[in-house]
Amino acid sequence: MEEEEGESRDWAEMPSDALSAVLGKLDVAELLTRAVLVCRAWRRLVDNDSTLWRRVDMTVHGDLLETEEAEAMARAAVDRAAGTLEAFWADTFVTDGLLRYISERALLLKSLQLSLCDDVSNEGLAEAIKGFPQLEELDITFCSLYGSVCESVGKACPQLKSFRLNERWNVVVRGFAAYEGTDDDTEALGIANNMPELKDLQLIGNNLTNDGLLAILDHCPHLESLDIRQCFNLRMDDAMKSRCARIRDLKLPHDPISDFKYRAYMGSIGDDHGSDFEIDMYDDLLDVVTDDDEAEFDDMDDFDDAGSESAMYDDVFDI
Repeated sequence: MEEEEGESRDWAEMPSDALSAVLGKLDVAELLTRAVLVCRAWRRLVDNDSTLWRRVDMTVHGDLLETEEAEAMARAAVDRAAGTLEAFWADTFVTDGLLRYISERALLLKSLQLSLCDDVSNEGLAEAIKGFPQLEELDITFCSLYGSVCESVGKACPQLKSFRLNERWNVVVRGFAAYEGTDDDTEALGIANNMPELKDLQLIGNNLTNDGLLAILDHCPHLESLDIRQCFNLRMDDAMKSRCARIRDLKLPHDPISDFKYRAYMGSIGDDHGSDFEIDMYDDLLDVVTDDDEAEFDDMDDFDDAGSESAMYDDVFDI
């Protein structure tokens, strides 16, 4: 027994590079609510090692935490990145205010993914996107953003290589004149006229027409991947297929949607496609935070866009 006790390790004495490698495997919630409570050395590293916060993925937390809790964690993560944040991904809880907060503190951001974020407006995104001049990847899925958003993004982000604008509101049922009057090339023309460096484009559920698609093909010469599934205003005749032949990875309007992460939020299109409503979008995701593990932030005050969120964690971290 004495020998076993003599071989015990003091985790606080781990080399900082090894500890950083270990902590780098944890997600935002685990870092902020677990790792900081292990010991002072771990808390100092979580608070001060900006490399842990270069990539903030909160695409699960929106469903597992209250909106205020998730936003508080996101702001704390941005603060700890200290200007080095390169990727921010989130579901459901992002607002115009949070997006503005990030844009004021993450000039090096290269990847932004927003899904199911109904509280982000066209105006809010257009203003925030000006703070991301290095952005190379933007994914907007089911966020009620449309129209001039593509023009705003293209003008503010000249280095954009990957753009995804996926919509869910255009649910159609066979037997109705579902497509009449729904054609709209606003987004397509915004892409064609302002995103010449695009290599990857996904427009699931968009209302673009052949004219809009031709404009994209004409003005985005570097395009290698194009996903236009469920874009049912398109007429993929031989001429159009010929124009798309140069695209290495091409998904057409009636191709299966089964590999799309957010397919559970889409209705069925016609009798032969079946329904996706019963699919649990989180079946293949890890359970990052359980009910017992959720942080309690009972003393949170209203957010101040101009300040740091560190204060709201005082009771948890004893800072």
